Amino acid sequence: TEWGAAGFGLLLASFSLGFALSPILASFFNHLQVSVASFCVLMVAWLVTVFFLPETLPAANAAEAARVRAEQPYRPTRWGRTKHAITRPFREISILNRNSFFRLLSALAFFSGMVATADRTLLIYYVEERLAFNDHDVAIMFMLIGILGILVQGVLIKPFNECFGERWVIVIAFLLGAVDNFMYGVAKNKTTIYVATVISSFGGMSFPTISAIKANNVKESEQGRIQGALYSLQALAAGVGPMLLRGVYHYTKDTEFPGPGAMFTFAGFLYIVAAGFAFALPKDKANSSRRHSQVEYEPPADVEEPSDEDGSIGRPLM
Repeated sequence: TEWGAAGFGLLLASFSLGFALSPILASFFNHLQVSVASFCVLMVAWLVTVFFLPETLPAANAAEAARVRAEQPYRPTRWGRTKHAITRPFREISILNRNSFFRLLSALAFFSGMVATADRTLLIYYVEERLAFNDHDVAIMFMLIGILGILVQGVLIKPFNECFGERWVIVIAFLLGAVDNFMYGVAKNKTTIYVATVISSFGGMSFPTISAIKANNVKESEQGRIQGALYSLQALAAGVGPMLLRGVYHYTKDTEFPGPGAMFTFAGFLYIVAAGFAFALPKDKANSSRRHSQVEYEPPADVEEPSDEDGSIGRPLM
């Protein structure tokens, strides 16, 4: 639906709220106290999830999923059940390989997840080592990420999708992601990092939009499966991205050119490649709004266009 990306964005906006509030803890507590406070917050969230969070799966979808499981072949032996359990994750994630459109979306999610996770993981260490960031500077950076994340994900993503369509939102998000990574790579002062952080918040529109596009192209009974597969791919990207950029940093950290910021420059080029893939998405499947998914009408080859040889077209009916 047209609210899909906005719904996912609202979920990520709540995550950004945590980023916005976390600097408050860093300002009043030491590292040990912050760790204890974080653990307590996580325990409260776990208790709320277990005892108060309602089931969101509609009964009809649950019945459909049960029917599909019942149609699967019965495995009476212990080895058969074990093999079924081991191979199940691979069967579930195979939905990402359903067609070329899903494969393209999966590549986009992998690119964005790989670079975004590497930025979050490596940027703090980079700015502390190269630009003398302290706890106060890092707190300001996190506050910017949080506040702007709430603004972009909770407020702006819906108008952006209505104005440009989901396909162009992803392209714009990836291009802005390339810009902020290039700025990280060439930054010589803290101000440049802060400006790049502001720009990076708009790059965060890509993942909720990709999630919404995939959800819009599967049946209701497959919503949980497609989101689980997408987050599994995101987890794989989270492991590969930091390792890849860390390898680039290892070979360039002591060079004058391209210099230690080359890992972010490399990440910027990955975003540019991803923007090209995003532009290749078919409009009729990527965009939920009819205004942005319209394709030119072509009459079937076996249908002849009406002629006006007798002047009957346009003649008023008697």
